[in-house]
Amino acid sequence: MRILMIGSALTVNGGIQRYILNLLGSMDLTRYPVDLLATRAPAAVPSGEAELRAAGVRNIFWMPGDDKQRLFFYPKFFRQHSGYDIIHFHTTSKVNALACGVIRHACPGAKLILHSHIVYPPMTLSWRAAHRLYQHWGSWFLGCSVAAGRFVFGPDIDKKPNFAVACNAVDKDRFHPDADARARIRARYGVTDSQHLAGFVGRYNHQKNLLYLLDIFAAMHTADPAWKLMLVGGGEDKPAVDEKIRALGLEESVIQTGVQSDVPDFMNAFDLFLLPSEFEGSPVTLVEAQGCGVPCLASTNVPADGAVTGLVQFLPLETPFALWAQAAQAAAGHGPHQNHWDTLAAAGYELGTAARRMEQLYDRLVPAGKETAR
Repeated sequence: MRILMIGSALTVNGGIQRYILNLLGSMDLTRYPVDLLATRAPAAVPSGEAELRAAGVRNIFWMPGDDKQRLFFYPKFFRQHSGYDIIHFHTTSKVNALACGVIRHACPGAKLILHSHIVYPPMTLSWRAAHRLYQHWGSWFLGCSVAAGRFVFGPDIDKKPNFAVACNAVDKDRFHPDADARARIRARYGVTDSQHLAGFVGRYNHQKNLLYLLDIFAAMHTADPAWKLMLVGGGEDKPAVDEKIRALGLEESVIQTGVQSDVPDFMNAFDLFLLPSEFEGSPVTLVEAQGCGVPCLASTNVPADGAVTGLVQFLPLETPFALWAQAAQAAAGHGPHQNHWDTLAAAGYELGTAARRMEQLYDRLVPAGKETAR
């Protein structure tokens, strides 16, 4: 069996990228050899390439960063690289519905798995047209949540027999309560035991709503000056975030760490994980935080699928900042976190289980002996 996975920028700080890194790091790539087609990580942003090669991904190919440019890239690529049995396409855009037609014509014998990772309201006529194209070209449909599947592929996709939810599962051997890591990270950044630490992990972009998050934190800090905020990540909104921190006078209370590879250590340092996103599919960071036992406060724009423990609370973005601050104060943990992996594993969010389910899907689509002849 030969599998091609089409992803996005090969960084370590985006949700889709983290999902791909987690999944391929846990699959049996000797039985299910996967090639990866992705865009290069931007300069100065850590890449997941070395991690994937260490996991056993033999071939990593590079494509343009712009979706429209890829429409012209795919025919040439598949003329040079053919014979795939499965193409697993991670998608968040309308343009990719057109790309599916290009790929289908280039690889008519391959099973095309389309995997949605986003909910981006409002629904538009162009998205409804994309639904028809996706359903015409796809062999199987996956969503990181039911809401993500419905948004990208159509409101009735979850009623079809060729749709399934693929949980954004995480590695319980990495994301678990760790008192030593908590103490180490807090000491490194000068956060004392008497202070409360709110945290965020992810890309600095419009989706994650970091300027709004800073307004929430300003209200938290006004109500209780013992609060500090740690932002782990980076991205295109970094200048706006810097300016907002200065405008709010929070330079001494906000810690920006940049992109980090040891995310579980940072999660453990938090007393509260904040995620007031504008839109989401099913954020892997929400599961990572729960894996580490960290209380979470998210916007209602985050689908509730991943809130499988009692650690997660939701508020609408219209909620006054003072009420966000009250909810944060009430939700925050204090001291070592508790383990919730029994609940997470039972809900399918353990990475090994998720990897085996993906392998089973590949076997279902391409049974033994039905691979493309070489």
